[in-house]
Amino acid sequence: MIAAGIMIALLLGLGAWLAFRIRSASAPKSNGTSPSQDPRNIPAALADTSATEAANNAATERLWKLAFAATADAAPPDPAHAKIGDSVCAILQAETLDPKYFPRRPTLMPQLLRAAEDPSTAPGRLSRMIAHDPVLAADVLRLANSAMFRTSSAPVETIQRAIVVLGADALRGVVATAMLQPVFRATRSNFPRFPRLLWERTERGVRAAELYALKTHPQDRFEAQLAVLMSALGPLVVYGALLDAYSTRPQLTPSPSLCAELTSALAPQVAAHIARQWETSPRLIAAMQRSPDEPLTTALRVGELLGTLSLLESQHVVSSDEGLAAAIGAGLATASVAPIWERLTTAQ
Repeated sequence: MIAAGIMIALLLGLGAWLAFRIRSASAPKSNGTSPSQDPRNIPAALADTSATEAANNAATERLWKLAFAATADAAPPDPAHAKIGDSVCAILQAETLDPKYFPRRPTLMPQLLRAAEDPSTAPGRLSRMIAHDPVLAADVLRLANSAMFRTSSAPVETIQRAIVVLGADALRGVVATAMLQPVFRATRSNFPRFPRLLWERTERGVRAAELYALKTHPQDRFEAQLAVLMSALGPLVVYGALLDAYSTRPQLTPSPSLCAELTSALAPQVAAHIARQWETSPRLIAAMQRSPDEPLTTALRVGELLGTLSLLESQHVVSSDEGLAAAIGAGLATASVAPIWERLTTAQ
């Protein structure tokens, strides 16, 4: 019921045209009862998960409007642009995604997931997995030395050192981040700012989710990071499908407002589709579907919200005080999120 209400509210906000096409095709069915929730699965730091989800949606919409340079009071799309929107909805809501829009699963991901699920996995094994891919190794060292992940002033110069500094759990998240980064590197002629802002928001969200899980469900640190990474694939696929659809009608200039609206509306279900097609764990799939009974859903919401707000702060869209106040106003306890917020905003 919570997820259905939030989705309906989001789609209504997109206007009559978008609401009719997307809500009628994809809004979850409700049987009139709320899902049972085990209080042990709900971190005390969250007072209202629906408020957190709504705040996350609102902040994300604001970021997409910034990325696409969409105005706040744009008029509904004219018929030509509406047809573009129809075609994108049809493509991305199909039973099976067109392979050209579907990101390829990194070859090392199955091994990494198995290693993550095995508590006896030795750090040396992780190191050898990474060393087999020079590009991956370089990305791991770059991320381990970034302000978002670095924990001391001493540079991290070897994979072995990264394991010592970050710990095996955090290293798995850094490896997963590095594996998925190439998916975001494709260049596009329109809205080139979008992939850059999406990736920066993803890096921030990964770090925030990991730090939040460390406080609430330490055993989920890696899975929380992976949930944010998987979720970020949704907006990327919508972005690619939109630009491909517009490329078939070169007489049309892509509509920034339509791009922002469709990305907000379609990205979550596309991310869930990718998680299922990649055959990820049931818990990750549940998080992508925003199941309120799955603790990873909470880490995903918090990670994305704090990652988005801190990025908006870095772009001078909100002040640091406004960003933290928005997070607290979304039902997050000050003691839980204030240290994470400080880490995200002072590291830049």
